[in-house]
Amino acid sequence: VERAQSLPLPAYRFDARKTHTPSVSQRSLLCVEGAYYSVPCEWAGLDVTAHVGADDVEIVGRNGTARHPRKRFGERSVDYRHYLPELARKPQAVRQVAAELVRDLGPVFANAWRSLVDAHGPKQAARIFAKVLGHIETRGIDAVAVTLQAALKDSEPLLLALALPSVSAPEVAQDALPQCLRGIEVVAASAADYDKLLTGAGT
Repeated sequence: VERAQSLPLPAYRFDARKTHTPSVSQRSLLCVEGAYYSVPCEWAGLDVTAHVGADDVEIVGRNGTARHPRKRFGERSVDYRHYLPELARKPQAVRQVAAELVRDLGPVFANAWRSLVDAHGPKQAARIFAKVLGHIETRGIDAVAVTLQAALKDSEPLLLALALPSVSAPEVAQDALPQCLRGIEVVAASAADYDKLLTGAGT
């Protein structure tokens, strides 16, 4: 009887979070209630919306969201996946934050980093790993992780495994060519041909 006399439920579920509209610094950090959170580096300088819940913080930007566990005043939560475009261009920075970076990227990337350090040392490993990060930007983290896992299993160089296969030129049917080009055949060159030029043979 009481339910029939009550107001109808609202169309949307009540959101028990406090909302803020902070600005993102040039270092891709924002301050909410005294704590600092990272966001994707392309959001630097923009205004965002931050929903602060009891346990987490959801930050809504122009092209997606970022989530962090809620921190106390003065604490920081930094997800280094937000900085991949910058880190791909700065190997020295990769070396400085490697432990936190591979923690955020996942176990496959942690194994890849250790493998590179063991083989090349930290400095050269950072240069190679920065190029791996560049592949994440273009191909996605899941696809790169699968490739790295296979490369580590087969002891294949990581950058060689990530190199995209060359795309062969499409063949054109003879009847699609102009009449004057149909009888022409182009023979592919070989390395031996250039060796003859260096020795003066065939001139």
